[in-house]
Amino acid sequence: MADKVRDEVFWILGAARSGCAAGALLRRHGAVVVGIDDQQEADLGRRWEREGLTDLAPRAFDELLTGGLRPAEQPLPRAVIVSPGVPGGHDLLAGLPTGVEVMGELELASRFCRAELVAITGTNGKSTTTAWCAHVLGHEGRRVEAVGNLGRPLALVADELEAEDAAVVEVSSFQLETMRTFSPRAAAILNLAPDHLDRYATLQDYCAAKRIMAGLVPAGGSLVVWTGCPEAVAWPTVGRRVLYGDPSQDTTVYLDEGWLMARDDAGCARRILPTAHLSLKSPPNVLNAQAVAALGLSLGLDRERIAAGLRDFPGLAHRHQVVGRLGAVEFINDSKATNVHAVCAGLTGYPRPVVLIAGGSGKGEDFAPLAAAMGAVVTVLTIGDEGPRIAEALRDRVPVEEKDNLHDAVARAADIATARDAVVLLSPACASFDMFANYRDRGRAFAAAVADLGAEMIDPRP
Repeated sequence: MADKVRDEVFWILGAARSGCAAGALLRRHGAVVVGIDDQQEADLGRRWEREGLTDLAPRAFDELLTGGLRPAEQPLPRAVIVSPGVPGGHDLLAGLPTGVEVMGELELASRFCRAELVAITGTNGKSTTTAWCAHVLGHEGRRVEAVGNLGRPLALVADELEAEDAAVVEVSSFQLETMRTFSPRAAAILNLAPDHLDRYATLQDYCAAKRIMAGLVPAGGSLVVWTGCPEAVAWPTVGRRVLYGDPSQDTTVYLDEGWLMARDDAGCARRILPTAHLSLKSPPNVLNAQAVAALGLSLGLDRERIAAGLRDFPGLAHRHQVVGRLGAVEFINDSKATNVHAVCAGLTGYPRPVVLIAGGSGKGEDFAPLAAAMGAVVTVLTIGDEGPRIAEALRDRVPVEEKDNLHDAVARAADIATARDAVVLLSPACASFDMFANYRDRGRAFAAAVADLGAEMIDPRP
């Protein structure tokens, strides 16, 4: 596509992180780019500053329309690039004539990208699995970029990558909605659980968006699926299906007596490494490690190289990240747990008592399933818009206290945890937009509150 966009007009709907990256990519190749954002110009400028886009944004657009302004009807754009947060029913999209293609930044960037593509989707664990897979592939000594929904758009680097390089792409359901030609050599569907029901009318609609991934894998590619996700196991694909999880289901990667195992093409079981040697050992991350191993094997990596990358991956901020200690109390930042399934998975098999901080802005979820995951939880402190609903769902199961803000919740949690020999876990089950710019901002505020207690800070990564 790179040689076919010069002097062509493109509209970018949504001028934040992915929109700026898409616009800059198109302009590097001579396109004329009109940015459109419903925010007022001043609000958009503050967002650029907050998200570190003040250098990129001026290079992204030939013209920028904000606050509800729309482009002239002529000339028509060759395509409209839609940011993930823009709903499909946006008025500008509804008025487009037939023949104007609508796509997302990932779809656009993939058309400029010569590198090997690896894609990862699912409800939870996407970012960690994406970064872990990129880390493992990096043990081959080639250039590997972790990009996509984890915060770094593919469009930033798509046209620099060579054929021998790789891009491991986290893909959200929103991004899948507009994918047509994106063609990963290997893709993983990690799990499915209720999420984004403020955007999708039903869980089935959400799953239908995820199902698009199975159809993108080409013949000769591999679709990696967890056996605990029967819907995805059943989705048709022309690629090779590679399972991980339950060893009774013709699984390629599984656990056996404390070892991460892999079956070769002849069905012979081979050890990869002991699970005790994984750099991340929580139950969700042991599953993520199996997905990474299955992806690595699908891409032709040997077991020794996979094992090395599984051992020395440092993890990601805001995902079960130990940020500080105060005496025997550990403070764990899991701000990225923005839905009920993520919190339940993270609490499974927790080795110590937990003081849980939860709450934030709503995504249309039912909080009742949280009650079944409270086995290790001694107290829940709720915050934010959804705090009262979470309190109502859990009050009969565990002691609950409602707090006005995260800082007060951390201070109270520290007192309770000290008395109960517990850990303090921020795992909100909610988005962050009622009180914070995003989950990263919320995680940073949690760490700052921990520091205010005089705790020894362990991991200061932003």
